[in-house]
This record gives sequence, C-alpha cells and structure tokens, in this order.
Amino acid sequence: MQVFSASKLGEYVVIEDIAEGTFGVATHTVTGHTVAMKYISKAAISRGKTKDRVRREYDYMRLLKHPHIIKLYEVINTQTDIIFVLEFAGGELFNYIVQNGRMEESRARRFFQQIISGIEYSHRLKIVHRDLKPENVLLDNDLNVKIADFGLSSEISDGDFLSTSCGSPNYAAPEVIRGAVYAGPEIDVWSSGVILYVMLCGRLPFEDENVPELFSKITQGSYIIPNHVSPDARSLISAMLAVDPVRRITIPEIIQHPFFQKDLARYLSPLPPKPGPVLGTLSSLVSPPVHPLDFEIIPEFGRVEEDIVDELITKIAGVTKEDVKACLRREDGINGNVVKVAYMLLRDQRRLGKDLSYFAELERDAELAALDPRNVLSPRTLSPSGGHDLSENPFDANFAEADGGEYEEYEDYEDLDFTSFDSNPEVNTFAVLDSSLPKQESTVEQHHLSSYVSAKRSAGSSGQGKRHRHGGGGAGDPHRTKWHFGIRSRSPPMEIVLEIYKTLKVLGMEWLEKKNLGGLGGVSAKVVKNNSNGKTRIEREKRIDGSGEVDLRAASSIYFIETRTRVQDVVVLMNLQLYMVDAVNYLVDFHHKKSYKASTAPDAGKFEPAMSTPRVTVGHGDQREKDAKEKEKEAEVVSPYVFMDVACRLILELAGGSE
Repeated sequence: MQVFSASKLGEYVVIEDIAEGTFGVATHTVTGHTVAMKYISKAAISRGKTKDRVRREYDYMRLLKHPHIIKLYEVINTQTDIIFVLEFAGGELFNYIVQNGRMEESRARRFFQQIISGIEYSHRLKIVHRDLKPENVLLDNDLNVKIADFGLSSEISDGDFLSTSCGSPNYAAPEVIRGAVYAGPEIDVWSSGVILYVMLCGRLPFEDENVPELFSKITQGSYIIPNHVSPDARSLISAMLAVDPVRRITIPEIIQHPFFQKDLARYLSPLPPKPGPVLGTLSSLVSPPVHPLDFEIIPEFGRVEEDIVDELITKIAGVTKEDVKACLRREDGINGNVVKVAYMLLRDQRRLGKDLSYFAELERDAELAALDPRNVLSPRTLSPSGGHDLSENPFDANFAEADGGEYEEYEDYEDLDFTSFDSNPEVNTFAVLDSSLPKQESTVEQHHLSSYVSAKRSAGSSGQGKRHRHGGGGAGDPHRTKWHFGIRSRSPPMEIVLEIYKTLKVLGMEWLEKKNLGGLGGVSAKVVKNNSNGKTRIEREKRIDGSGEVDLRAASSIYFIETRTRVQDVVVLMNLQLYMVDAVNYLVDFHHKKSYKASTAPDAGKFEPAMSTPRVTVGHGDQREKDAKEKEKEAEVVSPYVFMDVACRLILELAGGSE
C-alpha cells in the first residue's frame, strides 16, 4: 500500500473536463476517490453579480447531509476560480427517462421515494429547492438519486413568503407562473408531482410550444393522466398538481400516502422529532436505552467508523489514530481541514458498489441513539454547537468586490420581492401592487409587476430598495416581517384604498398626507397654501388621470398608508399596505410600527409623547443624547394589545361587522 505525506491530503488529479470547462472529474490522490468539480469563474461572478447566489449555494450544500442530496466535500479557491468539490454522480434522471421512456411503477416509486426523502430533509432544515426537475436529479452508478443544484434555493421562514419567479417553466407551480407569493415547500411539491408524472407517463403533463398557452395550461391545471397509471399513483399526482396551493398535498401527507408507503426502505422514513425538555417518568429514564450508544457521533459525519480511521492512518505517514480523531472533532468546518475531507472521501470510496440502504440505516440508528436521553453522550457527541462551521465563508475571505458593496440577490433574475415605501422600509414579501397605475400601450400582455420592475431597476443606482437574504441578523440586515395580519378583499385595489380612508375617518384616526405620487392624476403634485390658516394641501387634476409620465415607484406608494391614533393614554402608529395575493385577491396588511405613552399634561398635544422625570445630566453632549433616547424608550409601550384592538376595530369597520 502506498503511503503519502500529509501534504498530499488536499491534492486532486483532474482526469476529464466536461461542459466546456465548467465541470470536471478528478481523483483524490490519497484515497483514490472520484469526485466532480464545479468551476465558478470569479470574473464571471463579478460580471454577472452572482456572488450572493454562489454564496447561498455553498451555505446550503455544506449544511445538507443526506444520502440522496449531492455531497459537498470542500471548496477550493484559486486566483481565477472557486471550485466546488462534489460527490460524483455520472447520470441524470432526465437522460434515463429519454433513454428508457416511461418506467415501471416500482422503479418510478423508488426514485420518487428518494427524491421526497431528500426534499423532506431539506425542508426540515428550512431550505426550499425551487428548481426541481429531472436535469437536477442525478443518478449514481447504482441508480440512487442525488438531488443537485441548490443555486436557486431559499430559506423558509414561518409566516414569511417568497415571491421570486424562478425555476423551469414546465415544472413551475401556478403561483410561481402568476408571480404570486408562496411559502416555499408547496412549489417543491408541485415540481415533484410533475417529475412523478414524467417518470410514469414518459412525457410532461403541461406542454405547448406557445409559452402563453403553456402558462395557461399550468395555471388552469389542464392535463390528462393516462389509463395505465394505477389508482394510487393517479390519486397522488392529482393531489400534488392541485392548482390551489392551500389544497395541495404536503410533504408529510405524501409520505403517508399508500403509493409512497409501498416497499418503503426503513431509512427513508423521517426521524421522530427531538425530545423536548420533559423527559418522562423516572422508570422510563432508568430502563435500558432502545438504541445503545457504543460509538462516537460527530455532526458533520454522523457515526465515526473506526475502520475508516484505521485505514486512513495507514495511508498517511507519521499520523496516529488520535491525530486523525482530533482533526475530525475540530469545529472548524470542512474548509481547511483536509483530514475531514479525506475521511469522507475514503468512507464513500469504500461504499461504492454496495447497498446504500445498509449504510443509511446504520446512520439512522446512530441518530436515533443520539436522540435517546438515556444514552450517555461523550463530550464530542452531538456537540452543543451543532457542528456549525467556525471558519470564514470562502466567498467573504477570498473574493474582492469591485464596488466595495454587497450585490443584490437575484440580480440576474426577475426579482419580484419589494419593500414598502416607508422612510425606514422593512422587507415585505407580498408583491407590491401597480395594477391600477397607468399602463404603457402594448400589444403583448405584460406581467402584473413588469412596470414596477422597470421602475425599481431604473432607481437601482440610488442604492435604495436593496435586499439581502443572508442569515445572521447583522447590523445591515433588515428585519423581516414574519406574519401578515390583515383582511382580504376581491374589490378593485383603488376602491379598497378609498374604503380604507373612509374607515380611518369614521374611526377618528389620522394619516400622513401623500406629498408626491409621481404625477399620478396626470400632473405632478402641486402644493397650494391656504392664506387663512397657513396650511398646505395637495391638488390633483383627476379629470386627466392616466395621461402624461408617471413615476411608478412613487405612484405605487398610493397603496401604502401611515396612520396614527390615540387610545386613552397610548398612541398607536400603524402602517397599512395593500398587496396582491393572486389574480383576484388582495390583502390589506396591518403593520404595528410603534406604540408609546402619550403625555397627559394639560398643555400637551394629542400625540405628544410622555416624558419621564427629568434627570440632571453631567457630561458631554453624547451622554445627554443617550439619556434622551433612554427616556424615549421608557415611554414606548411593548404590549401589542392596544394595536390589536385598533386593528380589529378597523377590520370590523372595513368588513361591515360593526353595523
């Protein structure tokens, strides 16, 4: 057996270039394992401003550890390229279908079970794929599924919504085609349903050379299931291709479906949830564990296989078993730790040609054992950090920005996520309406947000409207709205806005006057001063509404209303935003901006905040400013109940429930 120096651990030999040099096949010098290499040109990233997409793909792939998701071994940085070293899978589900046509149900079921298992796992980690199609479902030499290409993936947040139209049209869900909002998992369900149909029928459910006709078929759910498809498969496809995402079957429901459950390998069943803080009775804790833990677990690898460690030390000169284990236990991530990478490569090399389910069930048993509170875990088993990577992201450390700033997410795609027009905007994830704004004449029907997209991009140089969806909650990250609280309506959007203003007046609430609507009404807003009281008002020429140039970005703020009201001694500041949910439904969202205690002094204004007892401040101006901010904070009302009361009264009045 050849013995290598430790310096050879990070060495690969490229044996083949494919796809015009964007992918390659290589072998690892020490372990001899074959890997795939994905080359990403740094110059191309600069030109296309796709750094965020590449970073996101890296972050997601290093987190996902599943037998049916392509494995990321490490990332190599060169002067010209970023190289993803990936698990090698030489086939594609797409090519398999082209070569073999429609499949026997047992074969299609096996592929489908593996796809759904991988997707269920990624959803559990709050990652939605968003581009599932046979081309992104790879097959290894043993025809095991390996889900790939997480470049369009996104994080899932409870109560939050996405609106970016992405993916391949033939596999895209109706809500994505329409540009409506979606939570995330439901579009992976739709795409998986299309894949299942293709595997069983040998053709796409929705096909048309004319793109508008194709979109029409998708949004109407117009397809035919051939007679040869079994009742169980027919039932599941129909449930997955439900046009209404609310009625569409979910991943947990798919797993319980008879079609999925038939001949299901044990390792493909989801793990039970982690135990909560209540451990049960004393007798249950002192009884022997169901799955005894006689091995070490490291989150990045799962169960440590002693024979792999033993073989690794025979391949490296001057290295002991404890040296290898110490490297495996280090919480520094895979980048820069060549021993961790070599361990994973050697383990996968030894598993080639063997039954994947055998090893997957061993890993499942290890995880079950770790979940059992009766097992005494070693200090390094399932470490508190959860295996988080402490090393710097290679894209932050090794990639220089041309302009010194962050790139906007999805700069190279149709970005349909926008912020509300506030002085201190927060990211909202419903589509901001422009449906009632003047449209440019065109013989081709445009997307309902196309005019606003153009307005947004033309204003992009100002630096406003930037959106970053990175985890971490740093100082530059905007707060993301988690839940949208409001009322739906099918009335035309401008009628809804009119009703809102009428209701605000009935309830005695005040709103911030619009000083500029970008020329909506035919002319630019004109400020007119009233000589009698010195106040100003805004005049508009409604009779010529729709003519002349309109700044769509400014005009869209007509759907955003800033309000305030006082309830006893509490002032509530509330923003109202009208959103398009789908083609016929609109949502009035109520956002609690702030509540504070109002002054009760006889000469105080209605909305003047209460001030705490003045303090004598000795020091410089910064200290006085700090004390003033503390006083303002003391006046804030943390409880949301007053806001909820105001919002509910507004909803009842809008809905006619207060009559």
